[in-house]
Amino acid sequence: MTSEPRTAWHPDRRWADPLIALLALLALLAVGFTLRARQQGARRPSERASLQGRMTEVALAGPRLLRGRGVTDQAWVKAEAELREPWDRALLAVLKAERDGQAEGPATWVDGAAPTGPGGQAFRRVSLAAYAGAPLPDRATRDEVHRRLGDGYAADLLEARLRDREGGGNALRAQARGALMIRLAGLGLLGLGVLGLAVGGLAVGIYLWATRGRDLPPPLPQWSLSGRAAALVLLAWFLAFFVAGNLAGLLLLPWPGLRWLAVPLGYLLHATFGLRLLCWAEGLRPGALWRRVAPGRMGRDLAWGAGFLALAVLLVIAVALASNLILKPDQSPQRDLQELLRGLSGWGPSLILFLTVAGLAPAFEELLFRGFLLPVLARGQRMTLALVVSALLFGAIHLQPVGLPTLSTLGFVMGLAMRHTGSLRTPILVHACWNGGLFLLMRAFA
Repeated sequence: MTSEPRTAWHPDRRWADPLIALLALLALLAVGFTLRARQQGARRPSERASLQGRMTEVALAGPRLLRGRGVTDQAWVKAEAELREPWDRALLAVLKAERDGQAEGPATWVDGAAPTGPGGQAFRRVSLAAYAGAPLPDRATRDEVHRRLGDGYAADLLEARLRDREGGGNALRAQARGALMIRLAGLGLLGLGVLGLAVGGLAVGIYLWATRGRDLPPPLPQWSLSGRAAALVLLAWFLAFFVAGNLAGLLLLPWPGLRWLAVPLGYLLHATFGLRLLCWAEGLRPGALWRRVAPGRMGRDLAWGAGFLALAVLLVIAVALASNLILKPDQSPQRDLQELLRGLSGWGPSLILFLTVAGLAPAFEELLFRGFLLPVLARGQRMTLALVVSALLFGAIHLQPVGLPTLSTLGFVMGLAMRHTGSLRTPILVHACWNGGLFLLMRAFA
C-alpha cells in the first residue's frame, strides 16, 4: 500500500475467495465476542441514574410546578414499568415520597427502593435520615447519593430534607425548581422542534412520492473495482474497526484519566485505514475520491439535507413506536456513551468527543455506506434492494440489536438522500445533525 495502482483493484479469485471466507469468519468471531461482552455489561446494573430516568424525572415533576397538580397515577405506573435500572427506581421512589408529602416517621419504602451494589447502603442511610429521623450521614455519603441520583431534581429534594434538619432547605428547593424549569423548557423546545421536523418530513415524503419518476436522479458515483475487491475492502475495514478500538484502549491503559480518548483515537485510526484502503483499491487520491462522491452545488445538497433530516425524524419515530411494542430493551443502546459522558469534566473532552461523533464518524461512515457500498450494490441489483441491503448493513454494523430497526431506518433515509442528490454532502449533513443532536441531549443530562 505504499504506491497507488494505476487501475482499480481486481484480485484473482483463486486467492481472493479463500481470503474473503477467512475475513468473514474473523468478522463473525469479532461480532460474537463484542455482543457477548455487551450482554455481560448489560447485566451489570448502572451505578447512576440513566438518561431515561432523568428525562422521566422532568416529565413527572414538571407538571406539578407548572399546573400545581401532579401527573396521573397511570403515568406513575407507566414510569415504574419502564424504569428498570436500580438508581432510576431509587430516583422514582424519592419523587413519590415527595409527591405523597412524606413527613418524618416510618419510611417502609426505603428498603425496597435502595439499590443493590455500590451506593445502595448510602442511599438507605440518607433516605432514612431524610424521612425517618435517623442520624444524619456524613457529607461524603450525601454527596455520593446526590451524584448517583443524577444531581437533578430528586437528588436536590432529598438533600433539602437533610438540610431542613440543619436549619433549612428551602433555598435548595427553590434552586431545584429553577433548574427543573430550565430542563422542562429545554425538553419542551426539543419536543416542538421534533414535531416541526416530523411535519416537514411528512411534506418531504409526499413530495418525493408525488415526483417519483418525473426526472431522472443524478447518477451515483461509479466504482471500477470488482465485487471481490469491494468485499475485501469492507471486511478489512470492519476488522480494523475492532482492532483500532482495542489498540486505542491498550495505548491509553496507563492513563485512566484519558480513557475517554479511546473513542476519538480508535475512530481516527480505523477511519484513516479505511480511507487509505479505499483510495488504494480504486487507484485514487483522497481529493479525487471526494470529487467523485460529492459533485454538484454545495448549497443545493445542504438544503436537501434539511429536508431528508426531517424525513428521517418522521420515519424513525414511527419505526421506534412500532418496535417498542415488540422489543422491550432492558438497557439503552447508547449506555456506553452515556457512561463515558458522565465521567467527563471540562469542555475540552466534550468538544473532542462531539467532533468525533458529529463530524468524523458521519463523514467516514457515509463515505463507506452511501458513497461506496450503495453504488457497488446498485451495479448488480435493483436500486430499492440496494437501499435496503445497505441500510440493514449500516444498522447491523453498530452491533446494537435493539437499535437495529431505527438505525436501519435512518440508513435507508440517508441512502434515499444520496440517490436523490447524487452527492455525499446530503447524507453526511443528515448523519451529522442526528449524531450531534443525540450527543448534546445526552451531554445535557449527563
